[in-house]
Amino acid sequence: MQNRTLSLTVISLFASLTSIGAFIKIPLPVIPFTLQILFVFLAGNLLGSKKGMMSQLLYVGIGLIGIPVFASGGGPEYVLKPTFGYLIGFIIAAFVIGSIVEKTKKPKLKHFIFANVIGLVIVYILGITYVYISLNTWLDSPVSIEKVLMMGLVYSIGQDLLLAVFGGILAVRLHSHFVKARENEKKVAA
Repeated sequence: MQNRTLSLTVISLFASLTSIGAFIKIPLPVIPFTLQILFVFLAGNLLGSKKGMMSQLLYVGIGLIGIPVFASGGGPEYVLKPTFGYLIGFIIAAFVIGSIVEKTKKPKLKHFIFANVIGLVIVYILGITYVYISLNTWLDSPVSIEKVLMMGLVYSIGQDLLLAVFGGILAVRLHSHFVKARENEKKVAA
């Protein structure tokens, strides 16, 4: 029972941190720059693939039921917002980042940064694609792929790459503590 409580606590913690990151933002046209991605990186790096993904699923689920945890609010209608693809990307990225780190015996800074960059690529592919489709279909605001790339990539890639490195540095410092906690969790369960 204790290990299940610990798992639910860390999953909820990272969902909460992602939510807090949504409100630390720099407004840009269409897609605001937030610190959410930093917590997506850390969720994958520190919790692993499944729990990292579950933390982001919890975050998105809470927002979709109407609690205003997203950068621009919340509610089921949020799926129609151009930025919803980034949120889908958070879920998949946390899983992939965690998978990469789990497959590395003793991850070092370069492994964490590599995993974060791969996760960032996933978030950008899904996010930019969703922005393009939403603006050109149900939002009836025709826009070229070049303009979407400008809004969704060029304006924020530099900051996000810095966050990938910063997330890697934090992960190096914290990873061993989370690994020890998981090992203790397994011992208690056995």
